[in-house]
Amino acid sequence: MAQVDDELVFQEDDHRGAYIFTAPGAENDEVSAAPSSSRPAKRRRVSSAAATTASPSKRQREQTQKKKDSAASNSAAQNGTSIVQENDNATGSFVPLFNGAESKEAVLLRKETFEAAWDGCLDERIQRVLREANQNTLDEVGSFIEHAGELENSSRGGGRKIPAAFIITGPNIASQDLLFEQLAESLSETAQARVVRLRAAGAPNLKAALKKIIRDAAAGGVKEEEETEGDGAEVSVGGDGRKYLDYDLEGLHAFLKTKDSRRVIVAFEDSEAFDNGLLTDLIALFHSWQNRIHFSLLFGIATSVELFQARLLKATAQQLYGAQFDVVQADSVLESVFKSAVAGTQATVRLGPSLLRSLLERQRDQVAGIHVFISSLKYAYMCHFYANPLSICLAENKEKNIVEKNILQPQHLQALRTLPSFRSHVEIAVEEDRQFAHAQLLIQEDSYLRKTTYSQRKERRRYVLKLLRCLHLLTSSGLLKGSFPDVYVNALENGIALSNNHCFSQVIDTIKRLTAEKVLSLARSLTRAIKTGSAELDLPGWESQDEGLLSQFTYTIEQVSTLLRQAAKSGNPLKSKYTAQSKVLRTTVVAQKVQLSRDSATLTEQDKKFTTVVDSLIDTLGAFIWLQPIKDIFLNEVWVYNSRKPYREVFVPRPGMVIDRALGRPHDYLGCECCAPVRAQKKGDAVVMGSMPATAILYHLYMEAGSLVNVADLWAAYFALVGDEEGEREGEGEGGCLDERTALVHFYRGLAELKVLGFVKASKRKADHVAKLKWV
Repeated sequence: MAQVDDELVFQEDDHRGAYIFTAPGAENDEVSAAPSSSRPAKRRRVSSAAATTASPSKRQREQTQKKKDSAASNSAAQNGTSIVQENDNATGSFVPLFNGAESKEAVLLRKETFEAAWDGCLDERIQRVLREANQNTLDEVGSFIEHAGELENSSRGGGRKIPAAFIITGPNIASQDLLFEQLAESLSETAQARVVRLRAAGAPNLKAALKKIIRDAAAGGVKEEEETEGDGAEVSVGGDGRKYLDYDLEGLHAFLKTKDSRRVIVAFEDSEAFDNGLLTDLIALFHSWQNRIHFSLLFGIATSVELFQARLLKATAQQLYGAQFDVVQADSVLESVFKSAVAGTQATVRLGPSLLRSLLERQRDQVAGIHVFISSLKYAYMCHFYANPLSICLAENKEKNIVEKNILQPQHLQALRTLPSFRSHVEIAVEEDRQFAHAQLLIQEDSYLRKTTYSQRKERRRYVLKLLRCLHLLTSSGLLKGSFPDVYVNALENGIALSNNHCFSQVIDTIKRLTAEKVLSLARSLTRAIKTGSAELDLPGWESQDEGLLSQFTYTIEQVSTLLRQAAKSGNPLKSKYTAQSKVLRTTVVAQKVQLSRDSATLTEQDKKFTTVVDSLIDTLGAFIWLQPIKDIFLNEVWVYNSRKPYREVFVPRPGMVIDRALGRPHDYLGCECCAPVRAQKKGDAVVMGSMPATAILYHLYMEAGSLVNVADLWAAYFALVGDEEGEREGEGEGGCLDERTALVHFYRGLAELKVLGFVKASKRKADHVAKLKWV
């Protein structure tokens, strides 16, 4: 009997309703792993002649050899696959640049440098700053809640009044989430309480609010390793087997009786967004249960306690015993994060002034939360290390490995030579410094360029230290007013100089107008700044490195102190020529005529010496506080990221512009020939074609109409573009015109899409018209 064809054999998956794809090489694994109850494959019937051609022993040897060969091939394939997967896992989402010519070592080095720069350093610093930002508020609220039991029982507390903490968060609602998250973590540990966070959107009515309070209170405060079976059901089923509704506080009371603490803290994050009646009912309900469940309340208030109290009934307000707490404003938190993560010495990548200005403007204008700023900062790091192959030069403690392994490829060197800072450096070396050999070696010798690139690491550290030292001296002494982020961005963009025509020139005028006492205080502040440095910037003191500067400030302190003592003995105030009235107006009457003359005011000997001290201080500061703009640094593109376009595309929403472009020019997104733009002969506007999508055609007609659009006229104009006057069916006429029925279907669909997008709505004035809307 002949052998049956393979295609007619019943397979294991033939009885199933859907075809299941089995990858090659996975059949054996699936068959071996299949349970015994799975349906076996039907055996093929073979002829008796074919069955007797081979002896059993020979057939067994052939099957054994095939199994060995199959196992060997599978092992080799698995080894190759594991090696490829290991390499892919090592580089992660980092892909080779230079059109795939970048080596695996360079890709892996970029990935490791990014992880070390962000995950290993900045992320921890940012989280520590966020934890420390509201530490005072956390301590004060925790102390208030901790003594809430004593306040409840005291006569001043009114017996069973509910402790309430009124937290003034300010208008920045986006920053409240971080504060209440920290409060929940802190109070659950210090006060041994179960914290429930409520927002107005999640609790529209009393039943929904009670459900959330009971559910979160039952689940809160229980760690994963401490959870036992039935904890989640204790609220609905009591110890005696009684069942409770999910919004009945009796069930929460039955659940808390089995726990150590009966305290529940309810935090109204946006309390001013809650309905007045809902707040009144909740407070009254909590007050009636206060002897069984120890409730404490937290109210996040954006305005003031007086305005919030005015919303409550007098009887409801008397049931609360509260205290007011002020939190650190979002601007202070932003400045602390900025100093630690952006301007600090631990920051591997320096964000450019253009990008930083965009980030700061968005934080202030759109009142974005601090987490948005942190996400933007991390995205900038990702863009720099993902897309910049030269970022491997930022690898810390791996300079020797880069040199030995020769990770810098010819493509890296070619990219270095195309940088704008490289071109400027070579031009200056040739035209101004006359360093022809240096410029020639940079262009022609790869080894010399490698050496110069490695040496720029020290120049980068020196520039950053000089920048932070100058800004620390100017800001800590009070010579510069304004926020530190603005001063930092200005310094990066324009450099630092105390000249007359510079943006920092007001520092000189400020010093000249100081009195003797303030000059003495300024010199002491500058001395203290050099010795202590700045902990926020992670900047250590540098008195051993600038002993001349420190000695000059010490000399200023001694001279001004001596002059003040001498002036006190003489009884004359100590002044300089900048603070004294330099011109005196003298009036003389001669022959009944009045003559006015100006004379110079006389300065005492102490005043002249004080003027000399002030001039010496200005000269000393002017010599030390000087820095060029960051764009003038050689090879600054390696460690400076200043591109705003990726940030705007990701973090700045532009749906209006995108939809307008998609409907006005569908070819930009579809890329088909039928929607290709055709320009008019006289005007630059695009011609509306019947081959465009129906929504795009209606959008063009919509833009030409008035505030009210007649649907019949709109249909007539649409059908004139896409329809066939002879009534031919779709595709039968020239240009693929539509018959009236098909065109009407497309018209209704396009009009419905415009309505969904918010461009039109039904008009109440005329039933057969639609009204245009301004969509933002």
